[in-house]
Amino acid sequence: MGHDETNERANATHVGAWTRRLRREPSRAVEYVDEIDRNALATEVGFAAEHVRRYIASNGADDGWEGPRPILILYTKGRKSGGVRRNPLLFLEHGGERYVIGSKGGDPKHPAWFLNLLEDPDVHVRVMADVYAARAEVVDDATRARIWPELVARYPMFAQYQAATTRQIPLVRLIRT
Repeated sequence: MGHDETNERANATHVGAWTRRLRREPSRAVEYVDEIDRNALATEVGFAAEHVRRYIASNGADDGWEGPRPILILYTKGRKSGGVRRNPLLFLEHGGERYVIGSKGGDPKHPAWFLNLLEDPDVHVRVMADVYAARAEVVDDATRARIWPELVARYPMFAQYQAATTRQIPLVRLIRT
């Protein structure tokens, strides 16, 4: 087994242990996230890695992002690597719940983080210093139809992204567990 494979397996095992500890001791969430952040795999998108680093270092106060807000960090388990992946994502608060949008800028393919959560919907979320375990749930068509107009009114670029692709851009509810 190569060095990278060994690190990925250790990281995957670490994720499960971290999740169990977070559920038992939610007050220590930031400590556990700091631990897992040290072992997380680099994101596939270069600018996002720096964005995540700055967000974590400042609890969201300085993330180097010039775009729309608010931003959260979504932690998913890589479907191929088994390691933790961190993604900075724009989110929508609606009806007391948080939603992320699988737009990938209107690309014909879903973003990797979305494919990861389809494989394993148990995720972790960081909003500023608030860190928690969550279950990611792709919303049904009726819920999407209800929320999409609010999303587009607040962030018009999502209408452009949807027009640029034939796939339906998914909305994902992050349910705190």
